Amino acid sequence: MAYLALSVEDVIINKWQLVEGILHIGRANSNDIQINDAAVSSKHACLVTEPDPFIEGQLITYVEDLASTNGTELNGTKISREKLNHDDMVTIGFNQFQLIDKESTNLDETAIIIS
Repeated sequence: MAYLALSVEDVIINKWQLVEGILHIGRANSNDIQINDAAVSSKHACLVTEPDPFIEGQLITYVEDLASTNGTELNGTKISREKLNHDDMVTIGFNQFQLIDKESTNLDETAIIIS
């Protein structure tokens, strides 16, 4: 089962299991993951987890910036919406989140292209 881990200096201090649905991240009390950080917008980003249309029984997760003031980074690059893979790092304000999904199937690594 995949989860999002919040780490400080490489120590996981909290984690959230990723199930089908939307997980909201931001400074406001109404968020699923509330971050008390002035660099984080009240409704900063969300994670959308949905069934993989190509692999039965698998879920895929996307991170989406919600027009935040300081942006959302995926592996050091500002994004608007991107698919997450195992070990990806999401930065929101001064907070580092890592996707842990050891059971994921990354077909990009095993694909064979025949010309």
